[in-house]
Amino acid sequence: MGIALLAITGCSADSQKDDPGIRASEVCGKFAHETSVAAALTKIAGTGRFSDSGSEPAEALATLRAADGEVRAFESVGVPNCRLRPADGSGQLVTAYFREAVVILKASAESEKTSTYYRTGASAASTGRVASIYFHCRMTNPKKNVIVNTRLERESKVKLSGKDEANNQMIVANAAAKSVAQQLGCKETNLSEGAPQAISGVYGPH
Repeated sequence: MGIALLAITGCSADSQKDDPGIRASEVCGKFAHETSVAAALTKIAGTGRFSDSGSEPAEALATLRAADGEVRAFESVGVPNCRLRPADGSGQLVTAYFREAVVILKASAESEKTSTYYRTGASAASTGRVASIYFHCRMTNPKKNVIVNTRLERESKVKLSGKDEANNQMIVANAAAKSVAQQLGCKETNLSEGAPQAISGVYGPH
């Protein structure tokens, strides 16, 4: 029995050593638990194993709960609710920032030349290595209405086609936004339940 247990334990330890890091579906409060979201995250990161050290979920929620209708200089970037690194902790792959916004940036004839807009939240766009979603959040505790901006930045070096990149970045950003909205108790967000659909811009219907 002891030898068998030792063998099993040794095998388990070797497996963990050969396969380090956190799975895409498990990172940052399991926001990417759905198979389609985990697949999209793996694709834009170039790996399915991560370290989420450096994430500040508690601060992100506290900052949004304290939203006061004004955005100061230090609030303009947002709080890294989820910062994903390679499993060994080196470098950065994907980061989702959250902040309060006072205005919603919507599609324009000029911005649609470089960005793809999606049906989720109040306004959502993906371009290059960035995806951004604005959504309304009606909270009950504390009682207030705020505009939340989710900004996903992709730092990984993996190369993707433009449409593939835009769509998968938006899938991940939308899942992150839904997770934070749920934790805040937001109502009337209009965030897409499934993969957001492109509605205009570079890869929208023409």
